[in-house]
Amino acid sequence: MFLDAADVTIHDTWYTAGLRGTGSNDFSVDGAYVPMGRSVQPMLGKRQVDCNLAAFPNFSLLASGVAAVSLGIARRALDEFTDLAQGKTPLFSSRTLSMSGSAQAELGKAEATLRSARAFLLDELERGWEAARSGERIDVATRARIRLACVHAAQSAAAATDVAYTFAGGTSVFESSPLQRCLRDAHVATQHLMVSPRLYETLGRRFFGIDIDASSL
Repeated sequence: MFLDAADVTIHDTWYTAGLRGTGSNDFSVDGAYVPMGRSVQPMLGKRQVDCNLAAFPNFSLLASGVAAVSLGIARRALDEFTDLAQGKTPLFSSRTLSMSGSAQAELGKAEATLRSARAFLLDELERGWEAARSGERIDVATRARIRLACVHAAQSAAAATDVAYTFAGGTSVFESSPLQRCLRDAHVATQHLMVSPRLYETLGRRFFGIDIDASSL
């Protein structure tokens, strides 16, 4: 439904560990009149407008947005860590953190984790988008792969961010450090319903050929 802003009351409830800047507050509407022309039923599978974006599955679209944000957070975390490590000399060491073999190995693995998750997501989204552009109905198999890529992206992003936060040492814990913010944001993102790790089970069932409720894909 589309309402006039004056009919909506925003409740200041968004006090969270991360993603604070989204301002995802609760809201309520009391007694507002909504004419039929300002209501839609997107979950019924009927297009409201004829365009490529309208042909793309709603939940795939929502999940890909969360996944993209997660990947961006992790990219920032690894970039911040890379810059920090080249100038920080840890206590009891005569070399910068970037010269540590363990830091080098973990950064390499984190980069591989993040980049492969991004590539997987982009690949599946491109397949889905091409189907939407060609006018094809996006089948359950394609929707399942997109959601799998979205869940994997959020989880991989959190894991890569963990590496940056952990190996930066005590520098990470200060409020002035962007790494502590990246850590909080990355993990709050994984709690979003659209990229819940619980979906792994549902999607795994699909890959085994077991029937699933595909309405949420």
